[in-house]
Amino acid sequence: MEVCLRLFYLFSILLISCLGTIVYSNSFHCSFQFDDRIFIVDNIPIRNIFNLQSIWHYFHGRFFVFLSLAFNYHFNGLNVFGYHLFNLAVHIITAILVWWLTLLTLSTPAMKEDKITRHASLIALFAGLVFVSHPVQTEAVTYIWQRAASMAAMFYLASLCLYVKSRLLQVEKLSLGHWKFYYTGSLITAVVAMFTKENAVTLPLMILFYEYSFLNTKKSFNWRILAPFLLTIFIVPVTFLFIKSQVFQSMHGDLRAHGGVITPMHYFLTQFRTMVTYIRLLFIPLNQNLDYDYPIFKNILELPVLISFLFLTVIFYWAKRLFLRYRLFSFSIFWFFLTLTIPESSFWAMGGIIFEHRLYLPLAGFSIFLVSGAYYLWGKNRIKMMVMVLAMIIGWNSLLTYQRNNIWKDNITLWNDAVLKSPYKPGPYFSRGAGYFNQGNFDRAMVDFNKAIAIDPDNHIEPYINRGLIYESRGEFIKAIADYTKAIKISFSRGVLPYHTRSILYHKLGNFSQALSDAAKAIEIDPYDFIAYNIRGCIYGEMKNFTQAVSDLTKSIEINPYYPDAYYNRAGTYYLLKEYDKAWSDAHKAKELGYAVNPGFISELKKSSGR
Repeated sequence: MEVCLRLFYLFSILLISCLGTIVYSNSFHCSFQFDDRIFIVDNIPIRNIFNLQSIWHYFHGRFFVFLSLAFNYHFNGLNVFGYHLFNLAVHIITAILVWWLTLLTLSTPAMKEDKITRHASLIALFAGLVFVSHPVQTEAVTYIWQRAASMAAMFYLASLCLYVKSRLLQVEKLSLGHWKFYYTGSLITAVVAMFTKENAVTLPLMILFYEYSFLNTKKSFNWRILAPFLLTIFIVPVTFLFIKSQVFQSMHGDLRAHGGVITPMHYFLTQFRTMVTYIRLLFIPLNQNLDYDYPIFKNILELPVLISFLFLTVIFYWAKRLFLRYRLFSFSIFWFFLTLTIPESSFWAMGGIIFEHRLYLPLAGFSIFLVSGAYYLWGKNRIKMMVMVLAMIIGWNSLLTYQRNNIWKDNITLWNDAVLKSPYKPGPYFSRGAGYFNQGNFDRAMVDFNKAIAIDPDNHIEPYINRGLIYESRGEFIKAIADYTKAIKISFSRGVLPYHTRSILYHKLGNFSQALSDAAKAIEIDPYDFIAYNIRGCIYGEMKNFTQAVSDLTKSIEINPYYPDAYYNRAGTYYLLKEYDKAWSDAHKAKELGYAVNPGFISELKKSSGR
């Protein structure tokens, strides 16, 4: 019997892995999308996997995500195949962890008397298959950058599984020496999860709730065991206090819509409605969209908000009421609320109103919910009916996943889909325009940027900046400056990027006073803007004010010691000052950090310094 069970476990793992590979087999050549260009294609720090300090400095809170990207860049360069293979591996491992968590849960003291445990292996298998095949997961798997969501979920589930395993060994008084091994592994993966994505902050609360639900038969917590995990809850907020990177600020800045800035209260009220949409996507994953055109609600008495609030309250009430009788079923509902509400659907705007990748971790709970619900409906007496219904759902979802991956083929197919589904929202137009821009199709890009501006002329700087770059490439400098100036007005003197682009253009035109003024304004807005110091240093160098140039370039390096452009530009300044040893050192540092240093410049430095 034991041998048969182990063979079925192996079969389960292989089946989950095979299904995951099949449904994502058409994703391996999907191009870099959206934020992939910022965080992968143009991201200098990931180009040296051995420079851990540079990767850490870039974005502390997601260190392990960028470390994984550095790993891919080291072995794959900008070949998307390796990145997608990594993402799929993470997804399959996470699905296997959902399978393992279900198995472990069905062997806990609180579940041993439940009839569902008779079919524990089958329940766990279907939970893993639902998770790996669900089409809403495509945004976290096929969209390379969103491995942040899938990796965080993988470490989150690994930590919980290892914790449960360690506690079961304690409760059953089996292999007493081994529980510490699992416990230590759980604590390590918990810390790693915290440095992968911010939503891992709920893990200590989940462990506490799991103890209460399944392990705490004596109704008294062992705080010595729980304390180290509860302390990890401070990792995310404390890390935020020390982050000054523009990357973090750009990802967690103000949200804007047709009505201007979205306040935390408006965001919170809108989330009642978005959570209903999330639930709809779990059950009916149709009409998926990367950029939803979602209305902003400002009053709890607005009918959509009120109905959504009442609907969610009813779900919460029944989950609580059914807890003692259908513990696993209820726990999976609470899982959804805990993993989604606190980190991403409360008051804190996390870069957007609604994104499908936010469902990645909550879907682990939904997978258990769906399978356990099917069992309680049919499995007690009609197990074949349960298997047939779940197989049909998994088959349908697999087909939808495969089809959705075709949409992610390239920037144009993806944003064509978003434009079709959100025709009155500017985002899909300027994002598709950026795709055309990167292809060098400036005419099509211009049409999309103009459309985005026509829809909402006062809340988005991206179409103005990109249109300005096209005007600049065509030599229409007055129009370019006008677009950069409009972007500055929209940013309400808080955004530095339009100051960067306008300063660079003024520099090209020889208007040094205006160029210096814009760079100075960017520094005034953000004293840690190392890019602006680099720009201003280059302008001073052009003006032959080498002392000030070195000062600004040095300041840029002090703020970000891993910014290669500043080293390269300072090397050029030192060369003009005939300080060849310093120039040699800076040029090599720039090259070490990934800058494509001109070999002729290196040769000239070598000759001048007598090396």
